[in-house]
Amino acid sequence: MTDHNTVLGVGIGLFLIILVWALSLFLCVVFSRASGAISNVGIVMILFALLFSVILLVLPREDFEEPSTKVYDYSIIFRSVLIAACALFLVIGLVAYLAAHVMEPVFAKPIRRLKLT
Repeated sequence: MTDHNTVLGVGIGLFLIILVWALSLFLCVVFSRASGAISNVGIVMILFALLFSVILLVLPREDFEEPSTKVYDYSIIFRSVLIAACALFLVIGLVAYLAAHVMEPVFAKPIRRLKLT
């Protein structure tokens, strides 16, 4: 079995594409309010990211061999149930927090009392 420099089956090319697109979208937002010739930097960065993505997608990727033995992970069902339960209790907790603390009414207190005599 060989090492392919992947993280969860995702190679370095996808991480580079994500980084370039995030940077280009950030620069597009930053320079969108600028005046003058510098306002075109965002558009140029988007075009650069598009070109970079096309180049990385078109280049041939290295073919690698599949491992001869397959390992089956049967505990994925229990982990999925655990993650689903954690997500459910997170949502329940957020709703309880929202109902108890965030949506609690706050009444205005009078600054002074008026005398009608």
